[in-house]
Amino acid sequence: MKPKTVEEYILFKPAEVQERLNELRAYLIEADPDAIDELKWGKPALVNNGILYVYAAAKNHISLHPTPSVISHLKKELGSRISSENTIRFSINEPIPRELVNKVANQRAYEKETMGIKWK
Repeated sequence: MKPKTVEEYILFKPAEVQERLNELRAYLIEADPDAIDELKWGKPALVNNGILYVYAAAKNHISLHPTPSVISHLKKELGSRISSENTIRFSINEPIPRELVNKVANQRAYEKETMGIKWK
């Protein structure tokens, strides 16, 4: 059965994955309380006048997909968490780093609002 809401998407995952997804989701919503939580391509996304990011659960990690420009800008801080030009990976075995997620969220908001960079 395919999830129809972000809540269902999270509930369909194992308990330890749910914990990490809920952490990430809370930090992203905290960064932009006006964003709407919805499914895009079967994955959770935060949208505020355009997609801010998509995130998802994999077997051993949680991925966050901002834009390549955000990852490029924060390359040093993200380090080994970068797995592609638009993917950041967080281990399921460790708490999601709130400060790092805030930096990603702030950079994404800045680029979207100031530079007009859209999510692709």
